[in-house]
Amino acid sequence: MGERWTDRGRELALLTDRLQQLTPDGGVDDALFDLLLTLGRVFDPEVDLAKAVATIDRLSERISSDPSPRGVVRSLMESGIGGAGPSFLSWRNSSVAHALLTGHGLPLTLGAITVVAGGRVGCQLELIGLPFHVVVGCPVGEGTSETADGSPRYDAFIDALVPSVCDVHALETLVERNSRGRLRLEPSMLAVMSNRDVLVRVLNNLENAANAGRDLPLLGLVRVVRAVAYSVLSASGESEASGRSSPSGRHMLN
Repeated sequence: MGERWTDRGRELALLTDRLQQLTPDGGVDDALFDLLLTLGRVFDPEVDLAKAVATIDRLSERISSDPSPRGVVRSLMESGIGGAGPSFLSWRNSSVAHALLTGHGLPLTLGAITVVAGGRVGCQLELIGLPFHVVVGCPVGEGTSETADGSPRYDAFIDALVPSVCDVHALETLVERNSRGRLRLEPSMLAVMSNRDVLVRVLNNLENAANAGRDLPLLGLVRVVRAVAYSVLSASGESEASGRSSPSGRHMLN
């Protein structure tokens, strides 16, 4: 098994190139999608990226016929996308490429796929990073409406893991359940994730999978990738790419 992680020079060089093209504070976009596909190849050089891209292209085409929240959910279900598969903590669930090939992933992975696929056909969706969970926000009308405290207001949310349409009351239940009653939903938890937020959380998920499986080669590779990301984004003036830097970082999973 260790041989899978021994030589990733070419893949890491490509990853560096994708990082340099990223707008860290921008919203989820095709540049992030390309980066996450490349990240999947770092962990599995044999993964079929062409097949993964074809899958998201078909998903976009389905969404174009009905871009409403329920239409997006129906498109996910018809495409066989949803659920975490046999093992929630498998590192493959953090790989966009593997999620597109198997249909299984973490809430973050499946949510990012949903946002990118919808965005390609003009469906404005946003990734919302709740503690221990990620959902897709469907903004009101044109653009993002904001409440008095500056937090976004949404018509509905999509939980791409299930997949299903849910409202703010369902999110309250999610936050309380996933935190075992320690947290309550606050407006700040509905903030839109940036590309940098997504990258940091993907790396947190990968590290969590490595620790859970006691996979030292995987853990070593995750730390190499984190160092590469930190180096590139720091050079562009970004300082928060190194990982679990915030006090709530332990909640920034899944």
